[in-house]
Amino acid sequence: MRKKTDSEKAKIATLFDGKRSSKEVAELLGFSARYMRKIAKKNNYLQLHRGAQPGENNHQYVSGRRIDPDGYVLVTAPKDHPYARQRSQRQGKLMFEHRLVFEQKLGRYLLPEEVVDHIDGLSLHNDPANLRLFAVNGDHLHETIAGRPKKFSVSGLDNMKAKNHLPEGYQRIDTYGRRRKRGDVRLKQILLAALKLGIDSPYLLGTHRFLKKKQIDYSSRPNLERALDELSQRWEEDLLL
Repeated sequence: MRKKTDSEKAKIATLFDGKRSSKEVAELLGFSARYMRKIAKKNNYLQLHRGAQPGENNHQYVSGRRIDPDGYVLVTAPKDHPYARQRSQRQGKLMFEHRLVFEQKLGRYLLPEEVVDHIDGLSLHNDPANLRLFAVNGDHLHETIAGRPKKFSVSGLDNMKAKNHLPEGYQRIDTYGRRRKRGDVRLKQILLAALKLGIDSPYLLGTHRFLKKKQIDYSSRPNLERALDELSQRWEEDLLL
């Protein structure tokens, strides 16, 4: 291999800033990753460690927002927040973004029994104007689902008709759990929010990777509408099980 010029050496030193892996540096310079690791080791350059990366360097950390399977946004909680969720075997705490936003609006911590509801039904749309507070969950449920018709699957209705005892071989019917496990609950919230707010809305930060994972082309509104129609059809098929 030819001898590198002083300008090339300086460029290599600059690229090894601790934020790039040897592979990324190699791709930028046209060398092999193995050779770049050798150069970095020889010159004690900063390298991005292999394996899972902390914070914003992790591919699952997008704009500090995590989208849970129910379609709600989790963010890092203030250090001394009394009701935040402690992360398992990790430093720091998490809390729902919509609760944090409403606390900032009120200027106080929310009590655990208080419920913050999304007025438009979009769990990603955490604009203060789209949030309202209920003192307890009972008040929330009365306002949001009272009087609405309920949909049950065929197997769920069969179980409900059983008298005095459960039928032999009874299995618990959890249509929502099935959809949640597939990632459909989160996906529906992403699609609905994208159609109403626009795919580039700040409230959609951290969601695009879920669309890519489902191989959904989100470059146009018709594509999003088609994906939502297909999802709705799958949900209707769940009721036939």
